[in-house]
Amino acid sequence: MRLDGKVAVITGADGALGTAVALRFAREGATIVLNDFVSTQLDRVAAEISEVEGREALIALGDVTRAAHVDRMLREALDAFGRIDILVSAAGDDPDSALQCASLCAERVLPAMRERRAGRVLNVSAVGSLGTVGHVGADASHAGLIALTRKLALEVASDGVTVNCVVAGATSAGAVAIPAAVRETMTALIPVGRLGEPREVAAALVFLAADEAAYVTGQVLYVDGGMSVAS
Repeated sequence: MRLDGKVAVITGADGALGTAVALRFAREGATIVLNDFVSTQLDRVAAEISEVEGREALIALGDVTRAAHVDRMLREALDAFGRIDILVSAAGDDPDSALQCASLCAERVLPAMRERRAGRVLNVSAVGSLGTVGHVGADASHAGLIALTRKLALEVASDGVTVNCVVAGATSAGAVAIPAAVRETMTALIPVGRLGEPREVAAALVFLAADEAAYVTGQVLYVDGGMSVAS
C-alpha cells in the first residue's frame, strides 16, 4: 500500500471528488481526516473507510476560509493522530475561495512538515484555470492555485516537503445536474470523448502523495481528457 501509515487531511471531503480521494487514500493505507463546511455524507464515508477499508477516519467540520476553523480542525487531527503527513486541498464548492482555502491550510500545516522534513501538500484546481468566458473570479482563483503551488514548492523543497497541483477536468459527478444538451456539448470538447471520473483524479493524487513521488514538486498534472492541450 502506497500510503500505509500516513495521516491525510482532505478538505472538501463531502463533495464527490473529496469523497473519492478519501476512499482511495484509505485503500492505500492512509488514516483520513475528513473536512468540509457541512456534512451530507461524511458519516457514511467515515463508516466505509472504517468498515470496508479497515482504516481510521475522523470528521472535522469547519470553514477553511476562516483561520480559527482551520486551527481547530488541525488541532483535532493532531490530538487524534499526532501528526499530518498529507494535505489535500479540494474545497471547491465555492470556486472563488479555492485559493484562499488552500493558502490558509498550507500556511498552517507546512511548519510542522518542514520541521519533520517530510510531507505532501496537494492542491486541486480546475480546467477553468486555463480561462473560460464569464467565470473570471473562479478562473482566477483556480489559476492562483497553480501559482501558489509553484511558490510554496520552491520555499519548502530543501526541507523534504513537496507541493504539487492536480487540475481536474469535467467529471460525471459534476455533470449530474447539467442538462443533457449542455453535457453533450461539454463532452464534445474533450479529446478522449467522455467525461472523467472522480476516481481518476484521486489516482493522480495518490501518486503525488506517495513516497515514490519524492522527486516531483512544483508540478501541475492535468487530469482532463486532453482539454488542456486542445484549448
